[in-house]
Amino acid sequence: MLEMILKLYSMYMAVDVRSPLPHLVGPPGCGKSTSVHMAADVIGCNLHIINVSRLSPLEIEGVQMPHTLDEEMFLKMLPATFWTQLKEGDILLLEEFLRGFPEVYNGLLDVLTSRRVGGFELPRVFIIGASNSTVSYDKALEDRLLHLPAPDPRKSKREKKHLAGIIVDALGLLPEMVDSLEMQTLLDQEVLPMFKLLDSFKNKSTSPGMLEGSSIRNLIGQAQLRQVQSTALKEMLDMNNRRAISSGKIQYVFLTTGKNPDPAYKSKAQVLQGNPKLTEVQGLNLDLNLQLIEMEAIRSEKGSDEDDDILDVGDDVFS
Repeated sequence: MLEMILKLYSMYMAVDVRSPLPHLVGPPGCGKSTSVHMAADVIGCNLHIINVSRLSPLEIEGVQMPHTLDEEMFLKMLPATFWTQLKEGDILLLEEFLRGFPEVYNGLLDVLTSRRVGGFELPRVFIIGASNSTVSYDKALEDRLLHLPAPDPRKSKREKKHLAGIIVDALGLLPEMVDSLEMQTLLDQEVLPMFKLLDSFKNKSTSPGMLEGSSIRNLIGQAQLRQVQSTALKEMLDMNNRRAISSGKIQYVFLTTGKNPDPAYKSKAQVLQGNPKLTEVQGLNLDLNLQLIEMEAIRSEKGSDEDDDILDVGDDVFS
């Protein structure tokens, strides 16, 4: 998706295409916004984001402010700051583009076509939208959009491996886990069902149906919060830890509980703390793993004390 966005940016900046608006569509967490962020980083330009679902019609142009001229009061339009902050060559991402109010599009599409807001002329910036659907409220809006579906990992081994790589990199797991059976199971059971949404785009369905599965974003968040609800994700993390410990690469261990997976892990992890060769994610995981182990030790100790208290009460009762 990144390559496509970079190509679109180059073509627009060369030709100044006003319509149709490039519109990324795909399930939540499939990388639409992330790809636009990456494109801005590659190009070296500023990225501006407007969430269209939060816009009111009155916000599009700006506000009328009172001014005086020769002692006479008149109103002057001050354009909204999200227009005046744009600079030549920037990227403007319109998030949740098809979740706005119909009245918003009437004004917004005029701005996108004319590149003017009242008397303010927008600099040449690349504007792109992103949504989870292709359903629009009328045909005129539909004609202004160029739907660009996200890559389908159900049909592309490369894209499926790319998604696995996102999980591995975000969580600091063993690189080899990208090709593991556990990772493939996780993607097949949790992530790929989300992409059934693309079938409705292809069939031009007006009713995309309910989303199935979990997004990459959701799964990564479960792991980072150490509150894993997905069985497939838990099994993948467990396998990662077993492989990391057996190969002596404990910097890749990712614990979700304080139950020490190996008697020697804690001492080895303490030696590695602060090692400048660790990546930021590895260093963070190491610290959190040790915190979880410490919490578990405290919990177990308190649990033992409570058990002793219960036994003491029982001894008194039956003495």
